Amino acid sequence: MNLREMWKKYENEKEFNLSVLPDFITSQGIEIKYQPNSSIVTRGDFPRYIYFIKSGSALGTRSYENGNVYDYFQINESNGSIGLLEIMARKDSYIATIVAISEVHVLRIEAAAVYDFIMSNNEMLHRCITLVSQDLYKRSGNDGILYYLDGVNRVRFYLANYYEMNKNNDEDVLVETQYQTIANNIGVNIRTVVRSIKILKDLNEISSVKKRIMISKEQHKKLLKNLEDMKVFL
Repeated sequence: MNLREMWKKYENEKEFNLSVLPDFITSQGIEIKYQPNSSIVTRGDFPRYIYFIKSGSALGTRSYENGNVYDYFQINESNGSIGLLEIMARKDSYIATIVAISEVHVLRIEAAAVYDFIMSNNEMLHRCITLVSQDLYKRSGNDGILYYLDGVNRVRFYLANYYEMNKNNDEDVLVETQYQTIANNIGVNIRTVVRSIKILKDLNEISSVKKRIMISKEQHKKLLKNLEDMKVFL
């Protein structure tokens, strides 16, 4: 038995979002719209619902007693199922506060209905296992990686990840994250972010549209190539 052949057998069962849900599940949902900067779920609340993003993007945040806010993951319609991790881990509280970056449209469904559907459907289990495992693998590989990267490469690492999470076919990706948020994510001050972005623009690894960062497919390849030269892999 060949492992790579077995992987190929199930290669299409790797996403879990609104597009893979059957009508009898989606018909139980309620559509809700969230304005930018509004909270979709709050850390510590019971995960009564799963929120499937139909459009827009949102940010997972965590606040600390010293007033610092750490933004550590982003979701959209391709990977956007808020609450999936919690119900599959059988934990009784959301691990993070999820805040809308843009206007976000979601379909809210009772978590119990989604959980029962997943546990009784092999294909959905395959999808969830792959999704969670890929995320864990990526996080394990990148654990502590920022400690030995300088400011430019921390920004490079963040933007390469951002592109991976938000790409849609071969379209350019517009970075909606504010500079201060990027700084919070990678542990540098905003001056370092501004300086690093200028350097990356000069290297044509990113571009600018109306003072916002834009990343093309070719520019993303350049970001990755420079990270790989430092033995940093996404």
